[in-house]
Amino acid sequence: MQEYILRLCKELERQQLWDKESRLLLAVSGGADSMALLGLVQQLPLEWRPQFAVVHVHHHLREESDEEFRMVQDYCQSQGLPFFAEHWEEENHPKSNLEMAAREFRYAFFADIMEKWSATHLATAHHADDQLETILMRLVRGSTLKGISGIAATRTFGRGHLVRPLLSFQKDELYRICEMAGIPYREDSTNLELNFTRNRYRNSIIPLLKAENNQASRHFGDFSEDLQDVLTVVQPIVAQSFRSLFNKVEADWVLDLTGWQACDISLQRLVLSHFVTEQMIPAGQDFRRSQLTAIMELIENQSPQKQISLAGGWQARKRYDKLTFLSPDSVRIDFSDFSEILELNKWVTLPSHGRIGLFHGDNAFSKELPMGAQVVGINDELALMPFTVRSRRTGDKIVLNKDQPFTKKVSRLFVDKKIPDEERRKACIVTDGEGRILWVPGYAQSVWLSENDKEQTRYRLIYIK
Repeated sequence: MQEYILRLCKELERQQLWDKESRLLLAVSGGADSMALLGLVQQLPLEWRPQFAVVHVHHHLREESDEEFRMVQDYCQSQGLPFFAEHWEEENHPKSNLEMAAREFRYAFFADIMEKWSATHLATAHHADDQLETILMRLVRGSTLKGISGIAATRTFGRGHLVRPLLSFQKDELYRICEMAGIPYREDSTNLELNFTRNRYRNSIIPLLKAENNQASRHFGDFSEDLQDVLTVVQPIVAQSFRSLFNKVEADWVLDLTGWQACDISLQRLVLSHFVTEQMIPAGQDFRRSQLTAIMELIENQSPQKQISLAGGWQARKRYDKLTFLSPDSVRIDFSDFSEILELNKWVTLPSHGRIGLFHGDNAFSKELPMGAQVVGINDELALMPFTVRSRRTGDKIVLNKDQPFTKKVSRLFVDKKIPDEERRKACIVTDGEGRILWVPGYAQSVWLSENDKEQTRYRLIYIK
């Protein structure tokens, strides 16, 4: 056990994560990772052991969550440790994006306790195997340079810093620490379920890499540190260029395209990546490289006026010599001007909410749809490409399905369904190449769509709110 304590002390000194005068919150779920972190901090020498407390969130997502909560609570009481807990009641769970919502709830609670307890640091138990999984997932998915650099050992959070002191420790070492010190922990049964992306990497891909080289996670950790070092050195140059090219106007950002064209393309990509990761997306979330490519293509497009939708409800709008990045609030106000062609096997992020995409019937994505996704099949003999998703227009009419074979105004459809005005304003319309309305997602579909989305249709429209 002493070996691991000394390793942690060296890591704290090398990374300067905290000192004895800090006030530390430990995020403890009850798994082996976080319980090992708690046990190590308890046994740190006095010069490295700050005043600390434990924070725990009961998500009410699994039956064993009750047992985990009681175990962490009982352990803290037996050790005389300050313990703060919060419950995320089931009635507050959203129908979609559950994992992201849980994360947001958890970290909002941590930030609140940091403020109330005057904590300077929040520590989580992310370890070397987590780092390996994260880098691989982001590389495969297509992330920014900052994204593929992986999990940082420290970043600003709340009133202080979020730190990860176990990034040099492998998962099997954390199990060993719990066993050696007699520290209790509980296994999350969902860790073996392969319908979660991270679990597929953890249980199917990572073992192959470790069989090839059992030091793979350490090497990925070295890669992460090296790349983060490079980004740290380059950051002042990129930030200076960003300030000269971008101008903030209320909640929106405006890019000077004339000045932009004078920059080297390598600097352009770095500045754009800096903008989206520092200004557009919340800390801890990822932004796909494909979106950066889409913005670059928009800038180079010869059309003087064009716009695209981006993640998080943002929109990039080109108007001659300026490119404006409209914030989600600005986009919602201006949704009446929205129109975008649906490209095959690509998503369009809607300004109002959600995303929509046109996919081949056998596209792999359709096998892994989140709960609440709406899917319709397309009768390609009747519906004509290209398809467009747009905002509502006065006089929109739809030819309803075979059970109701007549044309109806979309506005009348909303009245009959008693849809509130604020929901009507966010509704989107999908049309075919002749301008015929195929689908009003969530409300109605036309005769040109298959009545049964499970039929062997060539194409599928997928809408996720």
